[in-house]
Amino acid sequence: MRYGPDDSLWVVTDPTPSSTLGDIMFEASLRDLILQFKGGLSMDDHPTLFTDEREAEIEAYGRMTAMRASQAIAASGAGAELQDVTRVELRGPDGDLLFEADIPRLGH
Repeated sequence: MRYGPDDSLWVVTDPTPSSTLGDIMFEASLRDLILQFKGGLSMDDHPTLFTDEREAEIEAYGRMTAMRASQAIAASGAGAELQDVTRVELRGPDGDLLFEADIPRLGH
């Protein structure tokens, strides 16, 4: 399949603790992406392109889930049983890494 500068793709980026689904998943053309990068989107946000909206939605929900899990573990005070947990990873059925989030250590 061929994509031109004005054909739409779905973009998914990493979430922040205050992100909504609309913040991390959006429809954009290649022209739109140029503006996104000029406006602050960076490769550190791990932008991923999809041709299928449903696949993008699954990825976005997975990233939100992993981020929220890492935040919840960090906020819980991480008792002895979770003290050594430093990262949450989400892997697909084939074992490929879909998303990872470091668990922030509060007070360190």
